[in-house]
Amino acid sequence: MITVQEAEKLILDSIGEIDPETVAIDAALGRCLREPINADRALPPFDRATMDGIAINSSTYNTGQRKFKIGGTAPAGAPQQALPELKACLEIMTGAPLPQMADCVVKIEDLEIKDDTAILPDGLQLDFHTAVHAQGSDCKSGAELLSPNRKLTAKEIAIAASVGKAEVSVSRSPRIAIVSTGDELVSIEQTPEPHQIRRSNDLTLSTALVSAGFPNVERVHIPDDQEQIETQLRELMQRCDSIILAGGVSKGKYDYIPETLAKLGVSIRFQWVSQRPGKPMWYGQFSRDGARLPVFALPGNPVSCFTCLRRYVIPALEKWIGLPPAKPCYAKLNHDLTFKPELTLFLPAVAEPKASGELWATPALFNTSGDFVSVAKTDGFIELPKSRKIFPEGEAFQFYPWPI
Repeated sequence: MITVQEAEKLILDSIGEIDPETVAIDAALGRCLREPINADRALPPFDRATMDGIAINSSTYNTGQRKFKIGGTAPAGAPQQALPELKACLEIMTGAPLPQMADCVVKIEDLEIKDDTAILPDGLQLDFHTAVHAQGSDCKSGAELLSPNRKLTAKEIAIAASVGKAEVSVSRSPRIAIVSTGDELVSIEQTPEPHQIRRSNDLTLSTALVSAGFPNVERVHIPDDQEQIETQLRELMQRCDSIILAGGVSKGKYDYIPETLAKLGVSIRFQWVSQRPGKPMWYGQFSRDGARLPVFALPGNPVSCFTCLRRYVIPALEKWIGLPPAKPCYAKLNHDLTFKPELTLFLPAVAEPKASGELWATPALFNTSGDFVSVAKTDGFIELPKSRKIFPEGEAFQFYPWPI
């Protein structure tokens, strides 16, 4: 039985980087960028007005002129114009190019227009480029705006679109199979017999993966039949990039998963982790087309299964598609805790941010690792190290939010 840290290292050290692919920009949301995005021209590409008003040369106002003849209008989207003369002005709209000979904009609220003349009051502070977004002040042509290995959200997509990237190179979305096993499990729509329960682990795992940015997920259920398990796993290994199993991984008579995976040539890295919940957790890899592809076999109890997905599987998948490790989050205990077993404890908790910015965690009371109803009321779990038995109020430990 290995430690949590050893399990984490074995998984992450074995994970490579999935192949890239090119997709349309409107299909890139949530994907991991695999190329730099560079400015194709200076941004902004011209001196642009930041508000509606008039464009003038500031020296004329600062030397005493207060009335400016309006020589036309400069709308956004039109080519750059020029002042008819140094002492004239143009009405200008937000986003329009600053006219030649003008060097500032006077906002509409600071002036009066009468008989095609703009009248300005005394006391305005007008300098070079007042209310002007200067050409190239955001970036120069050729500058790197986005580096590879970051998740594309709305703000990154806006940047890519602004430099003409109709297509972008991103990490391929892995094909993931969620496999549940067990004769006691029936479909959600079915009315279970007294000895049966409805399947929820597979739906929970697939939903969590989709919310974490892995939408290419399918769910498969296999009865406790060793031949069927072997046949369907072999088929999944031929077309899926990763397999995540829920249940059938411990030492029970019908826990066929470890034996079947070994028969199919999946190399085992570990099977037992000194943690609660989730001690019977299996990890290995299979080979296809020169790639080493991950297999996770998680405990069948719902809390154990969900916790192991959050602690190990999602970080591994994020590394696989090229994302950097998430910044750790810490929370302080709201009260003293004692935990005597020589195990790392993953303790579901309600997280409450304080006005000081600190996060405080109140551990939840739950019956067993099957008590997903109580755990559903929590925000994540805190990780308490196995080297300790007493955990005092106010001490900070790493906190893992549940996928949302």
